Parts: sequence; C-alpha cells; structure tokens
Amino acid sequence: MSRPLILFDLTRLLSASGRSAPTGIERVEYAYARWLLSLKSVHVRFVVTMNSSVRLVADSEVPAFLDKQARTWARGARGFSAQRAITNVNHFLKGSGGPPAPRLGYLSREERLQRRETSGPAADKKPRPFASWAQQMAANWAREPLAPLLQKWARRRPVIYLRASLDRMERPASIERIKAFAGVKMVTLCHDIIPLDFPEFVRPNAAKLCAARVETMARHADGIIVSSRYSAHRLAPHLQPHRPKVLVAHIGMDTPPAPTTELPDLVEAPYFLVISTIEARKNHLLLLNLWRRLVDDIGPDAPKLIIAGKRGWEAQTPIAMLDRGDQISNAVYEAGAVPDNALDLLRRNATAVLMPSFVEGFGMPVAEALAVDTPVIASDIPVFRETAGSAAELIDPLDGPAWREAILDYAAPDSPRRAAALARAKAYTPPTWDAYFDSVHAFLEQVIGEPAPSFTERARRALGHVALDGADVSPAPQKL
Repeated sequence: MSRPLILFDLTRLLSASGRSAPTGIERVEYAYARWLLSLKSVHVRFVVTMNSSVRLVADSEVPAFLDKQARTWARGARGFSAQRAITNVNHFLKGSGGPPAPRLGYLSREERLQRRETSGPAADKKPRPFASWAQQMAANWAREPLAPLLQKWARRRPVIYLRASLDRMERPASIERIKAFAGVKMVTLCHDIIPLDFPEFVRPNAAKLCAARVETMARHADGIIVSSRYSAHRLAPHLQPHRPKVLVAHIGMDTPPAPTTELPDLVEAPYFLVISTIEARKNHLLLLNLWRRLVDDIGPDAPKLIIAGKRGWEAQTPIAMLDRGDQISNAVYEAGAVPDNALDLLRRNATAVLMPSFVEGFGMPVAEALAVDTPVIASDIPVFRETAGSAAELIDPLDGPAWREAILDYAAPDSPRRAAALARAKAYTPPTWDAYFDSVHAFLEQVIGEPAPSFTERARRALGHVALDGADVSPAPQKL
C-alpha cells in the first residue's frame, strides 16, 4: 500500500488560539497535531474549515502555531501568571482571603483583550470578510485550496480526513465535497453526546446542534474514535443505518512534569481541589451547599475547598453563591483558570481531588490526579467505574451525607481512609498517549484497508440505501 495521506482538521484548535484556558477537547486536538507531526509512515497535511470551504495550512506554519498555543496555555490569562495564581491561593490558605482571579468564561473580557493584542490593533479596526476572529486568522495562513491536492492524490493513495471533534459538522457541505472524491475516508473523534442525553445541562440550542453534528458523522464517517465504552454505548443508537467502525480508546495522559522550582512554595495547609469548568453537570452546587453546612457546623475549622476552572453555563446558582456567599468565602476559593504549572502544583498537594459530576464522557481530571498519586473522590457513574475503577472512591452524586462523611474523614489528621485512597492512587496505571496513538494508528490502517465503495454502492448510499438491483443492502448488526 502506498504511503497514505492524512488531512487533519485544526479548526477547533485554531478557534481557541489566544484562549488561555483550553478545554479538554482542545488539549486532545493539540496532542493529535503533535503526534501527526512526528509520523514518518504517512504524509500529513493540516487543514482548516472556513465557512463552507476547507483549505490547506502551509506546512511551515503548523509547528510555530502549536508552540505559540502551548506558551499561551502556560502563560495564563492577561495579568494572571502561574506565580500569581499560587500567590492568590497562599493568601486564601493563610486565612486572609484570596484575591479575585480573572473571571474567565466563554469569550470573557480578558480573553477578548488578549486576542486583540495577538491580532494587532490595526486588524480590529478593519472590516472583516469572515464570520469569526478564527477565520480571519486562518485566512492569513491557509490560502491553498484543498481540491487540487485531492484531485492529484485521491486515486493514487489512501486518504483519510481526520477530525478531533464534531465542531462545525452541523454544516456538512464541506465534508460532502471532500467525501465526493473516490477513496477518501473520514475518521472523527466523538468525545460524548451529553447534549443529546442531558439537554438540561447545556445551552438551550446545544442539543439541536449536537443532533445535527451526530447526524453528519453517522452519514459520512467511516470510523469513529470514542474515549470510553460508556460514550460508545450512548452513541450506538444514533449510528443507524451506516454503522461506521468504532474504536474505544481511553485518552492518554501527558507524562507528569517534575515539580517546578519556579513557583512559590504552597502554604502547608490541607485543602480539597475541584478542577472543572463551573457548569451544571459538574455538580458544584452539591459541594457549595455541603461546605456551607460545614461552615455552619464547624466554623473556622471547616476544610478548605479550591475551585480551579473558568465559569461556564447553566450554573447561575453556584456562581451566585461564589459571588455573594460571604458565609463560605473563608472556606471556599474560586481560583479561576489556573495556568498549567500552577495547576500541577495544586493537584499534587491536594488532600483529594473531588469530581461529583452527574455525567462525563471520560473525565480527564480524575485520571490526571491519580497519575500523580493524589486521592480522588468522584461520582459513582458508569464512566468513572470504567476509567478509574477501584483507584478512586466513588460516591453517588446525589448522596450529600456520604460526600460529607468522606470529606471529613479525608480531612482528619492521619486519616486511615485517605491513606487507603493514597495507596490505590499509587497503584493506578494511567493511560499513555503512546498506547493511545498506537491504537489510533492501527484503527486508521483498518479503516484504510477497506476497499473503496464501488460507484453502485456510493449511489445506494446517496439514495438512502435503496437497493438498485433488488438486493437487501441493510448493514449487518455490529457490536461496538
């Protein structure tokens, strides 16, 4: 087989360029881009989707773009360095209250300022022919159309159009044009379909948007990569009738960095840590109500809670408690979107990482905490039973008394319960990116290995699987 061509879509990562606090999806797309740059066995080109067209990114631009994005994440928000984040936390742990961190959220003021500085003031004053800032940026370094490359290579070598998210798949025109070239296969990641399963936890239009994206994926994808068996199970009913191949691969963890000496020492005081965007499905409300009761019952001896993450959506009550709940202000600190180095320091020194989510597609903070031997108390939900198993202590996300009991037990000096949790964390073997990408590489080869559909088969698909010769073309059931 000739060396395959992989077209990797960078649109999601590009849209987050300049954003100081990446989502888990953006971190995964970044890992994919780095992995693809390292491959010698395939020919890789990077593309971006702009309006309804897909354009090639100049090869020379990609490494510099990725380096710049990594520096942005490490630097943190404007005026909010890793050193500043730890200094703020130390003020809180000393009992003097923590200074407010930047209130980063979707399109927050701090991030808009940072983006304008990155683009330059002159660019902001000119009319923009594209719909978004990201498209304006892409126009500067993604000028080459994709079609001529596909016309040259699609019949001569295997081609895979690879995506690390479902972003913009509600508008399938560009995907349809790519798939119109004979022999082009599409593989995409689907991290979860939470907006379809739990529309109450997302923005009002998110369920409809997710449904359109999943429909496009089911119609056009030849392979789908999911991060848990739970997500695969939830996705299965939506893949009829095409039934593309599905790979379940647990997301890899970066090798934990050595503890840095560049940051201030943390004050020696116990604390619990939550790492997540503040949104309804993360169940911050359980913890905030629990901590309010602890303050009522114990007073200044109540354990400390640090919340690391930016503000999200459908979380008005938790945000109101953080903004106006003076009663808990000495026990609970909203640290904001903490830069990576500072977050690693907080994670390593926490009494435990807490994750009382109602639903997750994978739950990276759990694996990341266990990878550095930090105990975890998380929700007893299917995905955590799968990905963490006995390494984490799992409690029903609605069982407030059980969470209270666990937190008080862990907070006790020389806690036997925490000691047992620490031993389980040390025995945990985190998933690695090397193992993950070995699985992905093999899966891509499996997808490529299928013979390209004949003209008759492509016509059947276009006509909704109508049998042109009277034969039954319904696909056989396939287990995920």
